[in-house]
Amino acid sequence: MDALAQNIVTLQRFDSAQMTTVEGESIRKIYNATMSLGDVTMVCDSAWQFLNKNELRAFGNIQIDTSTENIWTDTLYYYTNQDLSKLRGRVIIKQDSTTLFGNKVDYNFGTKVAYFVDGIRLEDDQGVLKALTGTYFQNQDSAIFRNQVQISDSAQYAEGDSLFINREREYLQLYSNVFVIDSTNNGLLTGDYLEADSLGRRYVNGNGYLRNIEEDSTSSDTTHIYANELLMIENDSVSTISGFGDVSVWSINFSSLSDSLFYDSDTELFELDGTPLAWHKNIQLSGPFISVQMDSNEVKELRSYVGAFAVQEDSSTGRLHQLKGDSLFAYFDSGSVSEILMYPNSEVLYHTKNEAGEPDGAMESASPRTVLYFRSGELAQAKMGQNRGFFLPEYEGLIERRLDGFQWNPELRPGKTTSEPKPKWDPIPKERPFILPWRFLEFEKKSADLKN
Repeated sequence: MDALAQNIVTLQRFDSAQMTTVEGESIRKIYNATMSLGDVTMVCDSAWQFLNKNELRAFGNIQIDTSTENIWTDTLYYYTNQDLSKLRGRVIIKQDSTTLFGNKVDYNFGTKVAYFVDGIRLEDDQGVLKALTGTYFQNQDSAIFRNQVQISDSAQYAEGDSLFINREREYLQLYSNVFVIDSTNNGLLTGDYLEADSLGRRYVNGNGYLRNIEEDSTSSDTTHIYANELLMIENDSVSTISGFGDVSVWSINFSSLSDSLFYDSDTELFELDGTPLAWHKNIQLSGPFISVQMDSNEVKELRSYVGAFAVQEDSSTGRLHQLKGDSLFAYFDSGSVSEILMYPNSEVLYHTKNEAGEPDGAMESASPRTVLYFRSGELAQAKMGQNRGFFLPEYEGLIERRLDGFQWNPELRPGKTTSEPKPKWDPIPKERPFILPWRFLEFEKKSADLKN
């Protein structure tokens, strides 16, 4: 039979006992008792044994020992025909390295399921979990936490409205108002739903936001990524980030909009798909596909394929230089553009300036291949093959001249996040939720002595 399935209570030791009647029920009152119920042993200050129904009540300094757990509580209501016990007061359940604390717990000794209806705190060698209510499944080593769920360990803090966790598989699902901060890289993650496992996989669905800080020996750069869905995978020292649906990125050197995103920390390469837009300083790049090569937090290369269009805003005149081609490659040195290559079917509209730095016409050309060289961000030389080009003298409407496919959308450019998400609740207290029962303290001391 399951533990406590038997309704036979065996008294092993007691100081005194008396028979009495309470509300018409015959009761045996037992004091300073040690008793067994099946293969379970219990000690308590006092107990009421109902003789005509399957009920036992115990009071004061209760300790229950089974083959799989140890339980402490102030008050116990046990129904022997249901395997159900109601633990009230200071409740502690200890199984191996896991310790649970609560104020009001309904526990089934047959199924090993504990229902925490007034606060739950779970501690193990990994960290602490806390919530207002929860259910712990001992045999499956799983738990469901609800309302003000908080998780804390040496590396991260997380919170949400509800949580499912399988501790053996190291798998969790966190629901609603998800907030995670990782102290190892000052990373921050929020969303509507989070799924994580032991393989380093994190998946966010709904209103995903990721703040990631990359540091090298000379500087640090913060990247903010928003998306409907985020998928992060960490493997040793390499991590990848994928974003899906309304993806936006902002960092001090680069920002973008796209339908999807993929980033590899090993190669420092961003790949943007689905009519993306990318910005670096005064340059906007558009096309069906864009890749952004970073190097130590600096943009080193922008690439766009199958119909690329780049616009560079002149820093002094505000004129919009326009570059297009089937493929476009922009190279940067110390953050400033140094070379732009377009092929095939390249077209250029580049506004010129006189010696006073004032607008003075424009150069427009079409060529199978165009290479532009820059010095300090200003055009220094242009090389074109089989060029069909001409010079446009300055006139009133020149500023409005556009190449086919022109896109210039500074209003869409993502800006720096001004207010980052904050935790909703106070940090998990280091202290336990109540003064610990003396029998629990004694048990812990004996366990520590055995280890030493």
